[in-house]
Amino acid sequence: MRAKLVLWGAAVAAALTSTVAIANVVVVKSLGPSSKAYPPGRMLPTSAKITLQGGDVVTVLGPSAAQTLRGPGNFDAGQVALASAAGQRGRFGALRASEVAHNPSIWDIDVSEGGKICVSNPAKLQLWRPDSEAEITINIHSPDGKSEALSWAAGKALTAWPATLPVKNGAEYQVEWPDTGEKSNLDVVMVTNPPTDLMGAAKVLLDNGCEKQLNLLVESASKNAK
Repeated sequence: MRAKLVLWGAAVAAALTSTVAIANVVVVKSLGPSSKAYPPGRMLPTSAKITLQGGDVVTVLGPSAAQTLRGPGNFDAGQVALASAAGQRGRFGALRASEVAHNPSIWDIDVSEGGKICVSNPAKLQLWRPDSEAEITINIHSPDGKSEALSWAAGKALTAWPATLPVKNGAEYQVEWPDTGEKSNLDVVMVTNPPTDLMGAAKVLLDNGCEKQLNLLVESASKNAK
């Protein structure tokens, strides 16, 4: 249940706020010889040509869809924007459970993984578990020494963050699984008024290093491109 997903390293994007409005696609993942030319966070107009070498794997995100490009080859950035226009079918904030085998929202916490987590609304923050078959209880420890037990009933995948442990920006919380003794850390980054558009949300996640949520966002957008 707590197997780690394979994650791409995502470099923090440069401050390109003034270009977001005119750029049509953004690089969100990049591997291979050309990764320096197409780092995560780079904005590209639809007129751009993406030239990849053998072994390159670059994922680009448009207004409502994502595509993964594999080298060698030359690709038009505009193709992603066209896929976005044809693939608009639902918000990224709440994905359809029938389509997605992962966390149903990028703003909820997947307790099976640690790492940096971007939180948009602490009052509505939920914790999600990938395996909801059996009843289970975990312990959450806050940096000030407080602890709270949190339980899921059998068949329940989501539960609210405990109100007794206020969520604070920059704080590290520890999740402990009493049945195995396994522990993981959650590093919280508060995001005020996150963008409601796909590219804006992706840039916020990139800027703050919230890679797991970025992966989920890209996965959802990749489905929209199909």
